This record gives sequence, C-alpha cells and structure tokens, in this order.
Amino acid sequence: MDANETQTKESQRKHVRYTVSDDCRLRASIKLQSSDPETAKKDWPGTLVDMSSGGAHIQISMGAVAYKGDSCVLKLSLGTMKTEVRGTLAHYVCSARYSVCGLKFDHSVNQGYEPLYKAVVASSTLKAGETATEAGRYREEYRGPGHTKLVVWRDNKPERAVVAFDYVIARYAAALTGAGPDMFKNKSEVAFRAAPGDNRNTGALGRDQEAEARLEFSIAASNLPKTIPPDIRKFLRLVS
Repeated sequence: MDANETQTKESQRKHVRYTVSDDCRLRASIKLQSSDPETAKKDWPGTLVDMSSGGAHIQISMGAVAYKGDSCVLKLSLGTMKTEVRGTLAHYVCSARYSVCGLKFDHSVNQGYEPLYKAVVASSTLKAGETATEAGRYREEYRGPGHTKLVVWRDNKPERAVVAFDYVIARYAAALTGAGPDMFKNKSEVAFRAAPGDNRNTGALGRDQEAEARLEFSIAASNLPKTIPPDIRKFLRLVS
C-alpha cells in the first residue's frame, strides 16, 4: 500500500482545522457572489464551525443558493471589531437543517483575521497537564501549542472554587491573582501582558494593545473545549 493511502484525511489537509465552539463570541456571516440574485443581495448569518490559516467552515440557512467555485466574503465580528476575508467556495453541502460552506481564502489573508484565528487555536487545543498542591492551593495546568498555557488555582475547601488563573494565549496573556465573589470586580482586575516571545513590547501595554489583549482573551475564554472543567469555562467567560 502506498504511504499516502495510509494517511488520515486530517493529515492530508494542507491546513489544520481548529474547532470553533458553539459558545464562542465570534459572530460570522457570509456574502455569496451567487448567480441567484436573491442569494447574492444579502449577507447570510451563520455559525462558524472551524478555522484554519487558509480557510473556514460556516453553517448557514438552506435558503442560500451557491455552487463550488463561487466567490465569497467571510465577515467576522465581536463587539466593535469587524473584519472581512475574501475567498472561494471549496464546497457547498446541504443537509436536512442547514448548508455548510467550505471556504478557501484568497492568496493573502488580511491582518484582521490572523489574531482571531490565533485565539481560536490557543483555546481549542488546550489539554490537561500537570496538577499539584501549592501553598495550600490546588493547581491545574492545561497546555496548547508553543507557549500557550492555562494555569488555574483552586482553594483547598471542599468546593475547590477557582481563586486565580494565568492564561498565556497567543500574542497576549491574561491573569487574575485573587478572585472574589463579585464577578464584575474580578473582571476589572484581570491584568494583561505580552506573551513570551512577543518582541513588540516587554513593558506595560499601551491602550491599543490592551484592547487587542481583551479581544483575544474574550475569544479564547469563550472557545474553551468541553474537556476543560465546566466551572473553569464558566469562570473565564464571566471575567473575559
């Protein structure tokens, strides 16, 4: 048997796909340059399924009419942040409830897409690592690719409540040293810094950089995999 025939479909893909959670705050829609005038004249809101460096999948209404090879524009937003990526439909599949658009991006992806993609990678890939007891607290570690790492500390009471975290994401890191019962206060006390290896700034973040860090944290905290304990996912979402 040829070696290529033994590879899985995932390993044969040029670009690895990273899952976008149903809970992710990223909003998505697609503009289709369809031959059907009713389809072409509107943006179709949908659910982002996955992202890669070269494309994405989005579920939209079955009412859209499109064909493989049609030009399209993927529109992503979160709060006031909006970005668009041009591409081509690599496939268009209809199911009983929705249609799935598989997009292949044009040769160059814009700078607005890259940070969003990196935040999804840094969250969807987290896997449980070491655990330990430190100074009367319980420490849990979750690791992703490169420097990506989420460390969570719990108290030593029976409830094992989350009391602190340090999340090195992609370009930035977010940390809370002491959590209390007031989630609004916890959110205001989350501190941001440049991630290791980011040479743009080794000191305090400027206003624009902190805004970028908050956006990255908001996406990553809302896109944690289901393998992360539910109370951690809930806590990070509330303070992001």
